[in-house]
Amino acid sequence: MKEATLGKGQTVVVSGLDSPDGLACDWLGRKLYWTDSETNRIEVANLDGTSRKVLFWQDLDQPRAIALNPAH
Repeated sequence: MKEATLGKGQTVVVSGLDSPDGLACDWLGRKLYWTDSETNRIEVANLDGTSRKVLFWQDLDQPRAIALNPAH
């Protein structure tokens, strides 16, 4: 996934994804959440790509969408 910076090109925020499908942005917590249907994972990272971690990986079958409520 890439972060677009107007007039300055692109910065890679997250790499090493097989099949990213769902994407959700927590603009209050400044976090990016995504699903990867190939690895059966739901992951999160800060908007700058730091502090990446896998949230869920067990008992998932091709997760393709994600939604969040940043107020909670």
